[in-house]
Amino acid sequence: MRVMFGRYRTFLALLLISACCGGCRRDLPETNTPDEGGAGASGNSSGSATSGIATAADAFVNPPWLFERAPADSTKVDWDAELRLSLRGNPNTLNPVLMSSAVEERLKELLFDYPFIFDAKFRWSINPAMTESFVESGDHRSATLVMKNGLTWHDGAPLTAHDVVFSWEQIMDEDVPARSARGGTDQIAKCTAVDNQTVRFDFAEPYATNKWGALFAIIPRHIYEVGKTDDPTLARSKYHVTHNRSPIGNGPYRFVSWESDDRIVLERWKDYPGRKPFFAKITLRIIPIAQARLLAFERGEIDEAELSPEQFANGSDTTSFRKAGVKGLGSHWRFNYIGLSGDGSNPFFADRNVRRAVSHAVNYDRIVSQVFHGLARRARGIFHPDSPMYHDGIDLFSFDLKLAGKLLDKAGWAIDSDDGWRYKTVEVGGEKVRTRLTFTVNLAQPSTTSPLVAAIVAEDLKKIGVEMKSRVLEWATFLEHLRNREFEAFMSAWNPPVDPDYGWNVWHSTAYESQRNYVGYADKRVDDLFAKGRKCFDHDERMGYYAELSKIIYDDAPYVFLVNSPILWAFDHRLRGVEFSPRGPFMFEPGIRNWWMPVSAR
Repeated sequence: MRVMFGRYRTFLALLLISACCGGCRRDLPETNTPDEGGAGASGNSSGSATSGIATAADAFVNPPWLFERAPADSTKVDWDAELRLSLRGNPNTLNPVLMSSAVEERLKELLFDYPFIFDAKFRWSINPAMTESFVESGDHRSATLVMKNGLTWHDGAPLTAHDVVFSWEQIMDEDVPARSARGGTDQIAKCTAVDNQTVRFDFAEPYATNKWGALFAIIPRHIYEVGKTDDPTLARSKYHVTHNRSPIGNGPYRFVSWESDDRIVLERWKDYPGRKPFFAKITLRIIPIAQARLLAFERGEIDEAELSPEQFANGSDTTSFRKAGVKGLGSHWRFNYIGLSGDGSNPFFADRNVRRAVSHAVNYDRIVSQVFHGLARRARGIFHPDSPMYHDGIDLFSFDLKLAGKLLDKAGWAIDSDDGWRYKTVEVGGEKVRTRLTFTVNLAQPSTTSPLVAAIVAEDLKKIGVEMKSRVLEWATFLEHLRNREFEAFMSAWNPPVDPDYGWNVWHSTAYESQRNYVGYADKRVDDLFAKGRKCFDHDERMGYYAELSKIIYDDAPYVFLVNSPILWAFDHRLRGVEFSPRGPFMFEPGIRNWWMPVSAR
């Protein structure tokens, strides 16, 4: 049974150097990721930064040369260089239609190209490497895409309008587990190949978001239609598993090899129709443990690594680190949270009072200080305070154990005088059962911050008679539990969407069954505001709808909104061309495609 749920502008920084921020890439539509970092600083292509620990004299934080664009004189670029990236875990798939995590997105932007792109400021545009034109009708009910002639896949097969149509059909096929890709793409009612280069999109409604709905993953029809009859999921048969592990793409790099738990190797595609990729080879090392990534960086085995707050604050000022590289610091719009399953599968969190009680029982200041070393800022709901969708009237949950206890009393969870735990008689399988308020929160193994946060929350919940246990799961297993709704609570993080409509995929009541509304949230007012946002073409009015629904969601507390976590990164001394967006240094255009190394650095 479904259950209906119903700026702060200050940075937690000790020293202000200067502040700026970038923009972002569609993660189709948001990226669920192990919550690793904090947020308290901004960086941009000029190298300026706000830092909670850096000083103006610290040349190892955002040095200007890190952000230098490639010179016009191509002889100064090391075209034979290898870029060695880090991954927190094995991808589940390299089929972009099936991808749903940040780990997989790192591969997608290198292996695949699309007719449309967006930059570091969420600005949509056509991809000049693939697209001649995109024209939307005056009534916003249809659009025509004309692709460039002569496009091919990595194996030399033609890439045509028929591949685009086939890909849309797979995304919309309920047999295909395309939870992420389906968000927004479901606004397209019909997708037709007019000829080999021309695609016509017919939209379900005249929405402001239709051009974003047309930005979906494309896969080669000649590969995947072969096994479709035997395996309609595109994911289970030996044939599909093989191609999902060794994909045929059309991006600047082509797949070479994948050794599980070790590395994925890509090489420059010499026939790429866009700008020539700067690196001859890219190796992605799979290193789940944060400390192992830091050691690999210091030994010169990888050229970049995301740092935990502890590593950024205390573990990166060693001689070995400074010989290897520098630190990058920027403002991240990602928010870390605890998701509470309110779909009725447990007797606790369908009750708004219980969810709000948990939110009042969290010592946010202690988490920011002890776990994130003062680098984080408290999260204020689903939108960052610097975003145009933020609601200034959000009233933050106070850390108030007395109030939390009263809310639990109101919900009928009474403290037993004998053991100090809270109990309530609930109906289970048609019988009345006295049940203790105890639940388990799932944590993803790569995260260094989640166990620390969980320990602080559990300590305070115990004071009001609530037991919270933790269970650490390997990343792929963690995701599987989410998709199967096999959890009472979980801790994770969402990257920001490039358009707030993509929040539909997470918060709309219809997104529970087939998309990523994992906690079973449902509120008619939120549904109506999402619908209004899609239909509104006035930017400010549209942002107002999303701000309003964000306040409703925050007050309903389906998540415990913890912190906005910062960009905390390590970069090799040789790297140039880095840029930060509200999602970090990846997942926007050109992003990593602008990275390069000078010849002198070799």
